[in-house]
Amino acid sequence: MKRLFIGAALLGSVLILFFVIWYGQREQARELVPPEEQVVEIYGETLPEQPNTLLAIDPSSQTVLAHIYEGLYRFGADGDIEPGLAETMTRSKDGATYTFKLKESQTVNGNAVTAETFVNHFRRLADDDTNSPFSFLLEDVLNGKAISLGTKEPETLGVKAIDEQTLELTLERPMEGFEQILAMPAFLPQALVGEWQELDANGPFQIESLDAAQVTLTKNEAYYDAERVTLEKIVLWADEALESNPAGMHPIPYGTTETTIESLEGELVDVKRSGVFYLKPNIDEYPFDDADFRRALALVLNRKAVADSLARAEVTTERLLVTDDVELKTSLAGKADSLFEDVIVRLGEEEIEIELLSFVDEEARQIAQTIESELEKLPGLQVTIVELPLGDKVRREVAGDYALSLSGWQPDYPAFSAYLTQFETDNYLNSSGYTDRAFDHLMALARSTEGLANRNMRYRQAEKRLLEKAVVIPIYQAGRSYAVDSKYTDIGFPVIGPSYVLTFSKVYEK
Repeated sequence: MKRLFIGAALLGSVLILFFVIWYGQREQARELVPPEEQVVEIYGETLPEQPNTLLAIDPSSQTVLAHIYEGLYRFGADGDIEPGLAETMTRSKDGATYTFKLKESQTVNGNAVTAETFVNHFRRLADDDTNSPFSFLLEDVLNGKAISLGTKEPETLGVKAIDEQTLELTLERPMEGFEQILAMPAFLPQALVGEWQELDANGPFQIESLDAAQVTLTKNEAYYDAERVTLEKIVLWADEALESNPAGMHPIPYGTTETTIESLEGELVDVKRSGVFYLKPNIDEYPFDDADFRRALALVLNRKAVADSLARAEVTTERLLVTDDVELKTSLAGKADSLFEDVIVRLGEEEIEIELLSFVDEEARQIAQTIESELEKLPGLQVTIVELPLGDKVRREVAGDYALSLSGWQPDYPAFSAYLTQFETDNYLNSSGYTDRAFDHLMALARSTEGLANRNMRYRQAEKRLLEKAVVIPIYQAGRSYAVDSKYTDIGFPVIGPSYVLTFSKVYEK
């Protein structure tokens, strides 16, 4: 029996090796199309709005900017963060100072990108006069928070050029893993800001044209790694063209029929994103100030019922930290019906009426209606959906003028803290009215923890506290589906940051 098992294992290993070799030879046998045909076309894209890296908040602008600039770090072909212009990175013995040796790089117009370029850019990012929504990313850098509050000058930021190719970054405290956030678009080294066609790019591509119908990027021959860039052009079209042009790359809009999807060429790719949608109670509002009432809502909600209303790539979740691969065991004490019955008795009510704030969108409408049905399984609970245009809905939520909201959050940087800071007592984004010294203490403890693994463990403890008190009730993780032409290869789909990465993509003959 043992000999038979060994023989089967060897046969399995041989088969695996055969398929690896076969696949490698098959890929080598494919022929690239000629340079003039090295073009990737993407349809149904919202066109970019903001050419300033310090102010761009829409995904389209961030995606385009990530292709025409390159910073210290970048998103690679597998979607993971990797070094960009950072040749090497070292940390000081005390762990608080990062030193980056830079690769030589220049812009389209021949301007060198040096350590001083990054110093000036980081100072503008921190400066309260810039009013960047991403200035908080520098709060862990020496004097970063004080500068964003206007109490210190940008020149005091803990960043300096040791020489042309050496950049030094000093943090407020030792912190492992800080370099990961430097891939975000806000850190792209933009010396001069202008219209899209005027931008002096240092990345793999540059803007050729932009109008109401399309934006075209062409290869930047001045890019330091241009030899590895195969694509000659990227064209983003506003027109979905699902039926008129089934080739290319197509984001799949919500509600697209299976017949239409099957008519598209290429492979369907489902991409998970960092965004998470949830029910957010206003803790200051009656009866959401009662923890057992919130727990009853969390316990009665059957997420499987919501699944049919989600887009292809979206998945239900019980987590707030949806990018975390570590299992989190939470415990919501009690049963929904009995908890709710006790709440009604304690509050002296026969029934409770609540409003669910949602926004004008077909997917949101279906999800809200399902949630309404699920919550009303609690005998004596009546739910009324209030649907507003997204801007009006967000304004009401930010002002705290709501009771229960179908809300969502897409973090700006790859750290667990990005999901949690909005629930801290003094955070300006805390519209839920939640105040908890124990939670605030866990967050402070995490920030002061140097090691990344231990820091993340503290953040998980903070998340667990939010979930068990039903301060937030997660529903689903955001995602997006694409039909990708079989001619296209090496497209990266990051969980966070730009929607996709085409830097080293290639187009092959079919």
